[in-house]
Parts: sequence; C-alpha cells; structure tokens
Amino acid sequence: MPLGAKRKRHTRFLCPCPGIAKIVALLNTHSSARAEDLQTFLDAVAFNWLIAGSDAHAKNYSVLLSSGPRVRLAPLYDVASILPYDGIPISKVKLAMKIGGEYRLRDIGVRQWRKLARDIRVHEDRLIGRLADLAARLPDLITDICADAQREGLDPSMIEQLRTQLITRARTCLDAMRTNTGD
Repeated sequence: MPLGAKRKRHTRFLCPCPGIAKIVALLNTHSSARAEDLQTFLDAVAFNWLIAGSDAHAKNYSVLLSSGPRVRLAPLYDVASILPYDGIPISKVKLAMKIGGEYRLRDIGVRQWRKLARDIRVHEDRLIGRLADLAARLPDLITDICADAQREGLDPSMIEQLRTQLITRARTCLDAMRTNTGD
C-alpha cells in the first residue's frame, strides 16, 4: 500500500446475531456519522418491514472501517422481499430481527414500533411519522422502478406481479399506521 494511502475494511457485525437495539447501540457508540447512519439503519429496518423482507438479519448490516477513527454503516445489500414467492402466506412470514418484541409480520404494528422507539431511545412520533412517510412514498417509487426495469427488458408480467404485491403491502402498512395509534 502506498505511503499515506487510506485503507478501508468492510467488516460484518458478529454473531451471535445482535438485534436492532444492539446494532443501534453499536452505531451510537462507534459511527463517525451517528445521526445519518442511525437514520439509514432504521429506514432499512422499516423498508424491510414494508416489503416483507424476511431475510434482513444482522449479518446483512456491515460497517466500513478506515485506518483512522472513521466508522460508517456500509451501503445496504441483500435486500429482498418474500412477496414474489408463491405459496408463502404473508400471515406466516417472520422478520429476521424483532421489532418491538415481535418477529411475525402480522403481529407488528404501531405498538411494536413505539416499543422499539422506546427501547432504542428515539422519539416515538418521529419514528412513526417516518414509517408512515416511507409507506406513503413507496407505491410511487415502486411504480417508477418497475417502469425502469421493464424498459431494461425484464419480464413485464413478473415485474407487474411484484409491483402489485409491494404496493398492496405498503398500503396495508400505511393503513395500519394511520388507524392504530398503538396506545
């Protein structure tokens, strides 16, 4: 390595797999951009709930280490929804990490998000507002992304099926956020 060159390492969180609260604590303690990395991580947790991303375990979140004191949340990877898989009822789907003490998608609502907010010491109403905002924006974003995918030549029937499922899931989550204060 040339003299003066900065070296970056990509390091995964260690197992046994920590939950959301432990990852938040790690970011709060070690990230050199705490607020940004914490928001990105919580957005990823929310996004995985919105899309039924059942494989978003702690090993899918990494940090970048530099030779100096900088530690940052790595770009997100391995983000996928279970929705396109036939024969898997959404009522049976579990997330890889608990939200407010629950794994099963059908059992996660405003109350669990408020509990998570308290557990990780973030403002409850801001977290709920952020969730509602992501859920409200998701249908338009999905539509735009699917249009791009079709222009790139991906199978339109598969893209449309996924788009429909993701939009339905986002609207279901948004309705739950609006109709249930969780108190």
